[in-house]
Amino acid sequence: MKRFVAAFALLAAIAAPALAQSQPRPDTEFCAKMRAQHPGGICSPKGEYVTPDKVYMPDGKVVNRSTGG
Repeated sequence: MKRFVAAFALLAAIAAPALAQSQPRPDTEFCAKMRAQHPGGICSPKGEYVTPDKVYMPDGKVVNRSTGG
C-alpha cells in the first residue's frame, strides 16, 4: 500500500506542471466587445468568442453550435 501511495504522489508531482501549462485563453478586444453584448462566453485560443449557443468569429461569421452551421 505504501508503494502505491508513493507511486501516486510521484505521478501527481510529475503531472501537475504539465496541467498548469495549458494554453491560456487570450482576451482580445473582439472578445471583450462580444462579452459585453453576449455575457457568459469564453475567448478560445483561436480568438473566437464561444457561448453555449454560438461561436462568434473575429471576421463577423456566427456559427450556431447546436447545428454547426
